[in-house]
Amino acid sequence: MTHRFFVEDDVAEEVVLGGAQARQIANVLRLKPGEQIALVRDGLESLVVLESVDASAVRGRCISKHPVDAEPRVRLTLGLPILRGDRTEEVIEAVTQLGVTGIVPFVSSRSVVRSLPDAKRERWARVAREAAETARRGRVPAIGEMQDWGKLFDVLEAPVLVGWESEVLVKLEDAVPRSTHLSLVIGPEGGLAMEEIVLARARGAVTVSLGPRNLRSETAATAAVARVMAALEP
Repeated sequence: MTHRFFVEDDVAEEVVLGGAQARQIANVLRLKPGEQIALVRDGLESLVVLESVDASAVRGRCISKHPVDAEPRVRLTLGLPILRGDRTEEVIEAVTQLGVTGIVPFVSSRSVVRSLPDAKRERWARVAREAAETARRGRVPAIGEMQDWGKLFDVLEAPVLVGWESEVLVKLEDAVPRSTHLSLVIGPEGGLAMEEIVLARARGAVTVSLGPRNLRSETAATAAVARVMAALEP
């Protein structure tokens, strides 16, 4: 299997990789000249033949480029509460593999965790990158700045669906629009307050049921993303 790496810049014919990627190729993967790797940027995969391998710099030559087939055609943004412990990381890993385009962390009135240090957000970005590489995706989901509930709907792409445990009339699949873009919001461990639902609806969001059973936030997020992607992807 060809090892894949996301890169920040366009891939030229002559390729030079340094830093952590060079160390991984040389010391962890122990790749040799003549072997191939794939470099991915903005949905485009470039196949590179290695010419020299060293922990300080890896050099190669690009031999082909093609679009990444595994990248979803649907642009799905997930509004995700900041969860305790490593639960948010677990969700980010799962939903990245399922195909989300962006993740916006938020806090609301019943959130237990109410801060997001820069170091943790950077860690989440690394988790998303590694999960996207594992899933052979063409893009890494963006991890947005933390928002409070009042500002969350300013940054989410409409239409917006909000999973709510008290919704009994509208099922998730019935509300999924036939669109190339949408946002999905999952509430925190303590649920969403009625005034927050009122605000969400006033901003045009649609509340949806995720089923008859009460789910933990991390379970709800992963299951709901899977169901939305299944409904929209052929």
